Amino acid sequence: MIFHNLKRFLLLSGMTVAILGLSESSFATYPEGYYNSLNGKCGRELMTAVKKCVASHTTISYGTDTWNAFKDTDVKTIDGVDYWWDMYSNNLVKVSSGHPGMNIEHSVANSWWGKTKNDAYKDIVHLNPSDQDANSRKGNYPLAELQTVSWTNGVTSVGKAKSGQGGGASNCYEPTDEYKGDFARVFMYMFTIYEDISWKSNTAWMYDTSKSLMFQDWARDLLLRWNSADPVSQKEISRNDGIYRNQKNRNPFIDLPDLADHIWGSKSNVPFDLDNPGVPDQPSDPEDPEIPSDDYSWLSENDSEATGWSYENTSLPSGGTYVWSWKEYNGLHYLNASAYIGGQAKKSLAYAWSPEVDMTNVKSAVLGFSHAAKFQTTLRDLCKVSVKDVESGEITDVAITQWPSAGSWTFTDCKGIDLSEFANKKVRIGFKYQSTDSGADTWEIRNVNLNLTRLDTGIDLNTDNEDDSFLVEVRGNNILAPVGARIFDLNGREFEGTSLQRGVYVVVKPSFDKAVKVLIK
Repeated sequence: MIFHNLKRFLLLSGMTVAILGLSESSFATYPEGYYNSLNGKCGRELMTAVKKCVASHTTISYGTDTWNAFKDTDVKTIDGVDYWWDMYSNNLVKVSSGHPGMNIEHSVANSWWGKTKNDAYKDIVHLNPSDQDANSRKGNYPLAELQTVSWTNGVTSVGKAKSGQGGGASNCYEPTDEYKGDFARVFMYMFTIYEDISWKSNTAWMYDTSKSLMFQDWARDLLLRWNSADPVSQKEISRNDGIYRNQKNRNPFIDLPDLADHIWGSKSNVPFDLDNPGVPDQPSDPEDPEIPSDDYSWLSENDSEATGWSYENTSLPSGGTYVWSWKEYNGLHYLNASAYIGGQAKKSLAYAWSPEVDMTNVKSAVLGFSHAAKFQTTLRDLCKVSVKDVESGEITDVAITQWPSAGSWTFTDCKGIDLSEFANKKVRIGFKYQSTDSGADTWEIRNVNLNLTRLDTGIDLNTDNEDDSFLVEVRGNNILAPVGARIFDLNGREFEGTSLQRGVYVVVKPSFDKAVKVLIK
């Protein structure tokens, strides 16, 4: 046997905790030669090899047999009592009581493939015992880092995603820091092993089946970051061993922590070496941030669907049922608008809207796209870029600066449209199509890009006042700080100083010479 040992010590309220009934010195094991087929491969070839290596497994019947398997994968022992290990809440439910108030939760929502009760539905790698309320609250939302929180139990949080994340979903869920790496490695497994099942287009917030490596860019970056920021824990190692005993396969992203970087990350062109495994790429130092820049890319000519975009028909043309549609010609896709029906121009007004964009603390916003229009009568006068204020519903038209030449379907780039006036609002970027009975031109659009450059946090740490940062203290799960101090986590969310979850927090105040970084254990 080959033995791999990764340790994380766990302290819970001063109580003795045995993970899955094993001691801290336990180690993960996998059969000698189990991963030999991965050697020398990278990128898509490595992803295919991973699938071939671990996809075949013993299928466990969903229900009672799942709970029986959980006894070997998801139990923690506290002061000699066995409890279900719930990664969605802090509730302690005794194994001996059954599982009252708990569900079998799919971390990768089964509605994403139409709820078909296939092997993915039953795979215990992504099944967990979960508090019913947390399960219901998170629904089928994608993972993301949240900008605003509408519900939380301290372990699972639901709300609006940070700008650039969420894939257009109305809500997302964010696990506590302790489990972010766990979920990242599970998602990597699921979208590798089950890449060829029927993933649905209406829930494609994190994935893109037209991409050979499955994930949307924002989701890939998020999972890689969580994979490195929250390293493999003893809990995961022990759980992986339990999965192997029950299901006869393993999650290789736990056994081989830097494997993901050789598929999706910076090492995707570097052959994986099983004999000399590295560590996941480390995130940049949060104490030395750059001013963030958000780059949005929508409606690529290679996208099979206009994911996250919606259409608003203010006035449909007579005899027509739509204005905007997503079309394809010679393998290239584009957003199409037209009210020319039955050989006649028809009066209409309709908008195509992007997913929501958070322009908080934006100092500059620049829009660009490519478009084509062979026949141009009223097009240049009536059709605009539009911006909708999400809160008020107000729509503002913005003039288009560069138009394609008439007479052909050649796409022309329109660059440098300044949207900075919408800073500090949540908006949807859109295209306004308008026509009359004398002019209803066809308009084609694709490759839309929005670049936002944000200000820093706006918190001035330079002051002539006496530095009182020495007054910051940590007591248990509380941070004690001088009046006027503000407390943030590393995702930029502000908190009160009481009953905080485990993690790193930053305390700032104008009278501090510099921010104070503290750890809640």
